[in-house]
Amino acid sequence: MTSPPEKITIKCPDCGHVYEDWWRPSINLMIDDFDEAYITDATSSVCPVCGFRVQHGGLVVGKDGVFNVEGN
Repeated sequence: MTSPPEKITIKCPDCGHVYEDWWRPSINLMIDDFDEAYITDATSSVCPVCGFRVQHGGLVVGKDGVFNVEGN
């Protein structure tokens, strides 16, 4: 099962700006048909001040049933 989106607070490791965003701790592509862009958005955040992408990680189960850890 794909986990529901969760709100998170992030402190950018590059510029120190604190901002709110969301992520999905797990995504199951055997059930949901998300594209790569959505998976990137669901497992990372982009600082609105400096543009630094913070990787949150996340468990993605591929359409073939293989478990992958994204964003690490």
